[in-house]
Amino acid sequence: MDKFSLYTGQLLTFQEHFAPKGHRACQGCGVALAVRHVYKALEGMCASLDKARWQIPWKRSILEEEKKSSAAEPALLSIAKKNDAKDILYICFDNECTERKIDKNALLKREPAIAVANDFTYAATACPSHPFDLIEKVRRAFDAKGNSYIHILCPCPIGWEYPFEDTVRIGRVAVESRLFPLYEIAGGLYHITVDEPNPRPVADYIKRQKRFSLWKPQQIAALQDEVNAAYAHLKEKAVIAK
Repeated sequence: MDKFSLYTGQLLTFQEHFAPKGHRACQGCGVALAVRHVYKALEGMCASLDKARWQIPWKRSILEEEKKSSAAEPALLSIAKKNDAKDILYICFDNECTERKIDKNALLKREPAIAVANDFTYAATACPSHPFDLIEKVRRAFDAKGNSYIHILCPCPIGWEYPFEDTVRIGRVAVESRLFPLYEIAGGLYHITVDEPNPRPVADYIKRQKRFSLWKPQQIAALQDEVNAAYAHLKEKAVIAK
């Protein structure tokens, strides 16, 4: 039987800034859930944001920007340069919908490190399956001087092919298997914000999604090795940073 921590909804701010009727997201959409958490995190932090319901641009994706940017310039930097502004909080709602494979180079999402290497003050990963971690990071990023970046993993029941009611569960398995570790980089220091001392096998994550139905045992085993190595590298950075 799966064991999950219980998050009590009453501990989150009650007010809703992201109205369910205001978007075209599917049932169980991880992006919609993440956006709700981001709005709750920013409530009361900026007077101009509280005057009216905020709008989310659903039209543009990082994937579209990646096609426009050069191979040497990741989409994140392309977007930042176009805005040519400081003190901006950039958030990537990553639903991986075009992927039926897992790139070993993407196990530790490269964008946070790229952001910091290009003078972003704060960068982090987050997932709506861990709402308090997500909310705290959004607030820290918003308060940080200079540009900041948060990469949010957003499970997608349609693209990932799992029951819509399992969105939070899938996100938690991604974190607990260390496929998507939750960490932040502030002041050049790495800090793992949710450490899983007894991680789940990555097979728990792979086998819950039909998009990976053709994966063979040896592929899963190889991915497990890659995840172990990637997480060990992350922990080494975090230890060195102390």
